[in-house]
Amino acid sequence: MRLFIALEPTPEFRDALVELQERLKAAGVEGRYLIPSNLHLTLAFIGEWQEDISQILPIVEKPFTITLSHLGVFTGAKVLWAGVEPSGELDALAEHVREELDERKIPYDHQGFYPHITLARKPVLPSEDALISVQVPRASMIVREVCLYQSLHEAEGMRYIVLGKSGRF
Repeated sequence: MRLFIALEPTPEFRDALVELQERLKAAGVEGRYLIPSNLHLTLAFIGEWQEDISQILPIVEKPFTITLSHLGVFTGAKVLWAGVEPSGELDALAEHVREELDERKIPYDHQGFYPHITLARKPVLPSEDALISVQVPRASMIVREVCLYQSLHEAEGMRYIVLGKSGRF
């Protein structure tokens, strides 16, 4: 199974992300846009793993808020993403998840944590400053839980399904 640990957007936060995708399309930004149900914020990408990892999802001890703030592009990975305001709580949660994986000797991508939500892959911008004109909706969500996802490769593309959650209040 191909696995990752992430935050699942609340319905309102997901709606803001979809609105942002529509604004990008209206600005002429092309690409393979993620379907709304696939939008998430990855804390740790595990990749292929066959053993049970249901016990690694940490409890969110104190809910905290994340807020959409900006757009960006990872040029090497060809990813258009939405960023969130800096959050010490979010950074600490990602670090805790990764420490749990290390402790259990579960391999994961050790790339630095840069909180973002992928909106589109292989973006084509009409101009270098195309993203400047796109207003990011003001949206926040309270983080109350961490999710374990499985990514499935299907004929229509990737589909992400939640296998488990922890920390629900």
